[in-house]
Amino acid sequence: MSFESTGTVAAQAEALQQVSGFFRGILAEVSGWVPELASLFEDQGRPPRAKAVNAATLPLVAELVNGHRWPVVGAGFVAANSAIADTVWHMAWWQGEALEPLVLPSVAAATDAYVRREWFTTPMEKGEPHVTGPYVDFLCTDEYTMTMTVPVTVRGRSVGVAGADVFVESLEPLLLPVLRELDPAAALINHVGRVVISADPQVAAGTLLAPDAFSTFPPSDGGGNQAELSVDTDTPRTVQPRGDWYAGSELSVLRCDRLPLAVVHPIAADRSAVS
Repeated sequence: MSFESTGTVAAQAEALQQVSGFFRGILAEVSGWVPELASLFEDQGRPPRAKAVNAATLPLVAELVNGHRWPVVGAGFVAANSAIADTVWHMAWWQGEALEPLVLPSVAAATDAYVRREWFTTPMEKGEPHVTGPYVDFLCTDEYTMTMTVPVTVRGRSVGVAGADVFVESLEPLLLPVLRELDPAAALINHVGRVVISADPQVAAGTLLAPDAFSTFPPSDGGGNQAELSVDTDTPRTVQPRGDWYAGSELSVLRCDRLPLAVVHPIAADRSAVS
């Protein structure tokens, strides 16, 4: 079987703008919390107590979750190690329209919950917004989830991350029409090449479709900028799909802005652009 992309340059640009805009919109919402949350940590010698952090965070979460601008199912603030006065770790996080608080049973559970999780470690280490997923959120919902997080810093000191969760299934009615308009087999992938959603019903979320996709782009310098600015990240790249997916074809890779996401779709190998 051969594949011919239906996407023109204009269609590609429009699709990428809509996909990127969804995730950028949520990141912008939680980024707006940063000044208020950071103000709690201004005096390093007198860090806030968990109760004060909860009181500041809950109204922000309530406005986002119940505002229905985005299909957010949970949100909050996760503190760095020992950033809170009365606990080593703290998650000021609420789920659903009822705003059920996430309660961790122990310090050990908190450590396992987020100290090694990408949605926490990447913004903390790189100092830039991040999109994590798809992954099964065993901590909160047991559902396939995407998490958008931003670092909260005070004069260069990282005190935690603010973020929001959306279910992968909630992306489908919003973004699948955009992908189908671009190509009947277009898929949104994360930075390791796993599928978030796909217009091809044979390709499930979580499928490792294009593990080499992001190797064609220059790495981030840790500040949200591309390290090699002379390299054009807007031009589609091509990679081989993993395994037997779309045999005889390559995948066109379209980067979603500077997010750790890309849209891919199969193209006939003899028609692919040189990457």
